[in-house]
Amino acid sequence: MEERYEIRGKIGQGGLGAVYRGYDTRMSREVAIKRISTGGGDDADEEESTRQLIKEAGALASLQHPHIVTVYDVGTDEDGPYVVMELISGKTLDELIENAPLTWTDFRELAMQTQEALIAAHELDLIHSDLKPSNLMLSWLPSGKFQVKIVDFGLATLTKSQSKEDLEAMEAVFGSIFFMPPEQFERKPLDMRSDLYSMGCVYYQTLAGRYPFDGKTGTEVMTAHLNHTVTPLQEIRSDIPLWVCDWIMWQLNREPEHRPESARDSLTVFLQNDKNPNPTMSLGIAEDPNAPKRPRLIIPGSEPQPPAETPAAIAIPVAPLPVQEPIPEAAPASTEDTPPAAIASLPVDPVDTPNTVSTKSAPQPLTPPEGSMPSVHTSSHDLPEPEPEPATAPVATAAAVPSQGPLTKPMVKKAAKRKLSNSAKTTIAALLGILTVFMAWFLLNRSAQNRQTELYNAAITEAAKGDAVEVEVNAEILDILLESAANVGANKQRQTIYKALFLAKATDATNVDARIAKFATTRPMLPDVREVLIRDVLRKRKNPEIVPTLMAFARTTDEPRAAVAALQSVRFMAGDDQFDNFLSVVQETNNDEIRKAAEENLAQIIKKSKNREKFINPLATSYKNSLNDDVRFSMLRLLGRCAGPEALELAKESLGSTEDKDKVAAVVALGAWGDDSGFPLLIDTLATASDPKFRIRTFDSAMRYVSDTTVEHDPAAWQEQWTSLNSEARTRAEQEKMIRGLVNFDDEWASKLIEAYTDSEDDRINDIAGNALDHIRERKSAKGE
Repeated sequence: MEERYEIRGKIGQGGLGAVYRGYDTRMSREVAIKRISTGGGDDADEEESTRQLIKEAGALASLQHPHIVTVYDVGTDEDGPYVVMELISGKTLDELIENAPLTWTDFRELAMQTQEALIAAHELDLIHSDLKPSNLMLSWLPSGKFQVKIVDFGLATLTKSQSKEDLEAMEAVFGSIFFMPPEQFERKPLDMRSDLYSMGCVYYQTLAGRYPFDGKTGTEVMTAHLNHTVTPLQEIRSDIPLWVCDWIMWQLNREPEHRPESARDSLTVFLQNDKNPNPTMSLGIAEDPNAPKRPRLIIPGSEPQPPAETPAAIAIPVAPLPVQEPIPEAAPASTEDTPPAAIASLPVDPVDTPNTVSTKSAPQPLTPPEGSMPSVHTSSHDLPEPEPEPATAPVATAAAVPSQGPLTKPMVKKAAKRKLSNSAKTTIAALLGILTVFMAWFLLNRSAQNRQTELYNAAITEAAKGDAVEVEVNAEILDILLESAANVGANKQRQTIYKALFLAKATDATNVDARIAKFATTRPMLPDVREVLIRDVLRKRKNPEIVPTLMAFARTTDEPRAAVAALQSVRFMAGDDQFDNFLSVVQETNNDEIRKAAEENLAQIIKKSKNREKFINPLATSYKNSLNDDVRFSMLRLLGRCAGPEALELAKESLGSTEDKDKVAAVVALGAWGDDSGFPLLIDTLATASDPKFRIRTFDSAMRYVSDTTVEHDPAAWQEQWTSLNSEARTRAEQEKMIRGLVNFDDEWASKLIEAYTDSEDDRINDIAGNALDHIRERKSAKGE
């Protein structure tokens, strides 16, 4: 290394290469030196890859930011390319959260620092593409405040081998795969929104103590990403402000266009909500009314709320009180002095609900290394407290009349001698009568409000218990909870209200599910509240009786997201009798998300049905008669799930079309075929595919079919399918996919198929196959086989 750098020891080995502790003799400073692997290949490819890496890595040196590791130098020698960076004394984030997730205070600081780093990098068109906790280093400043630095920025995209899909470093693959965006699995171009997704996965893990998308194998993890199988964060960390949970889930949207457009937009929303003591999750509204709206989220609590479109809060219909009296405390939850009439702003202490985390303890604050001073910045991390409400003005008395000086004794005597006229006496009597009526009305309403407050407190207190399995309600209590849910806005108690509704059990003749369904589908309320009531509360209550109500709502509402929520809610409750209703939604809607949700419901009905054949005729008829390509392709995919000779003939017909989109739709349908009858056609199509792009889609569909563990494959047929697909793997990319799929099997036949690749003339494939076999042997050994 030009004899400038001294190697003083190895720090670690990662997917991009080895890292060494070094010393810069010219600048007299310690440095970190990373030897980067370019992935092998012939000499010409290796030379070009190294030249390009050095050229692009040099651009990283221009990125100077306090939260990104600084690149000092880049070069190459006889051992290959290297990058010289600042040496950080600290710990990686995965080390710090190993035993406990972060507190809100520490997470707030982590989020702001990392978002600042992403803004700086993305504005220079630098994409990280490998964000994960091990690439976030935390060190402590002399003040005691921790500082985050992102390492390996941009280096993953500069290497010829993408470490995230490279079995050459199994540990790195299975460490990164939990944080990869779906588009990376689909081999689509990555952009700044891909980094936001990966960072969102990091945020989720730091607070939940577990991965957002998990699985026992790499294939299962990938499937979780692609199917967007994730538990909303607010269900795990009820102690975190809901808007924060929504903000993180915003980053995790399946489609890039549904995520923040940039890190700058993301941080702007974070800071806007952070300044508000009781914020709702808002993505902000563009100042230009003609500007395009921001992407909508697919998680509750994240809908942009334009003031002009937000329905007015509808409180419980009782009169407001001019004077508030303390509400009796109800342990363990506590409420402030606010009656149910103002339930929309009811501030209640956070509920002490156990967190569902897989770490070893509850959230713990990050502490500086032993010997460091406590952080002087701690107080600045706290959320601003809301301003106290001004005291209620006292009832007006005679003392409120403008003073004209002290009242002297002669004036008093003079006043005493005056006599009231009859008209004055009549006026006073009338006023006293009105006052008496008002006081009676006032006391009655106060009594009603106090009663409703007591009922509300009792229900919330019961729901707040960690071991609560039901909350007893009658019609009155249920209405109070529903009104509270509709009006509670950003109140931090709303998750407990939702929980109370989920656990509600009637003590009278009230049909709880029907009442909630009617309220959720007819009552004006914020869209995100409606979605939670429908998708979460009603879905978890699992009452098939509400399916017709939600289906009617989905077909008539002008709120697309609420329609999708309704369809998702009934997905696992609907049976064969609802097939025609869902089919009509697919045929009639112009909204892609609604059509997709209805199609998924139809697929679930077909999967559970004991008589799939009866669905073939209506699906085939719709396929042949529809003029809308999206509808036709939905019908073809659903026919594939039904299988059968007629469906197979339609697939062949589409494959013979001159339109590429028809062919692609057919191979996608064959990749999810209901039985083994479609696989030979898929293999034949792959064998004759000449267009490279179409071949990739066909091979991927075949891989998806043989990798689907939810299908009950006959073991012998499954082995034969893998073998036939393996014989068609021609390109390096296809062979890598085969090895990645086969490595999940412990069967001898899978090992033999992988072993054949160890004789490949491609050194990269040879090495990957060898490492895959080692991984299988280690797994078997761990099982005692």
